[in-house]
Amino acid sequence: MKVIIKCTAKLRLFGWLLLLTLTGFSAVAQLPIPQPKDTAQAQPAPDDRSAIQVRRPAADRIDEYRNDRAYQYGQDFKPTSSLWSKFWAWFWQKVGAFLNSRAYENFWQYVFLAAIAGGAIWLLVKAEVLGFVFSKKAQNVDLNYEAVTENIHEIDFDQQIDTAIQQRNYRLAVRLLYLQTLKHLSNRNLIDWKPDKTNRSYVYDLAQSPLQPEFETLTTQFEYIWYGDFPITEERFKPLQESFVRFNR
Repeated sequence: MKVIIKCTAKLRLFGWLLLLTLTGFSAVAQLPIPQPKDTAQAQPAPDDRSAIQVRRPAADRIDEYRNDRAYQYGQDFKPTSSLWSKFWAWFWQKVGAFLNSRAYENFWQYVFLAAIAGGAIWLLVKAEVLGFVFSKKAQNVDLNYEAVTENIHEIDFDQQIDTAIQQRNYRLAVRLLYLQTLKHLSNRNLIDWKPDKTNRSYVYDLAQSPLQPEFETLTTQFEYIWYGDFPITEERFKPLQESFVRFNR
């Protein structure tokens, strides 16, 4: 019996505490929230009773605006289409469909990437940027004279050039003229000749010399003919030979 009385007393105490807590919260909720004071004061507007002047645009200006296509919002002008524009629209539509196809994602994109990488490497080799990797390319060409890069100081260039011209091998003659030029520059201590150096390295050796612009032009022409396999005729060879002779003088 005592246990029951004690439990009842505790429940009453808990109920009174809960009632007081809820009453306190409600009282706090009913308290007014302070509002910030508005310190801004209304400024009286000036009393403007001046006469209103109505300005109307000229009639020719109104007609000009009416005929201007930029202001004709209610009319849609279709773009002029021709067979050429239709062809390109059809072409790019097909290209877009191909690029979004599963065949491109699974196979053709790798083919295109490989082709682009191969083309980039080919251009670098032709420009001798990768000459340190493919330094023996020129020696693999099927020509009668293959040992021209071994030692330029041991070659009789005048005789070899005359022989190449007599055989109408102007491509080889251009190469010999270029190597002869390297020999002259090396003898004058203008370049540091080495068998494994690239042509562009010799251009950089002449960075502080007034001879560099003309030598760079000769180097570019030689690279086009020798590494680019550009055909050269007798008519094209003669002016180039004169340029080499003039530079060596």
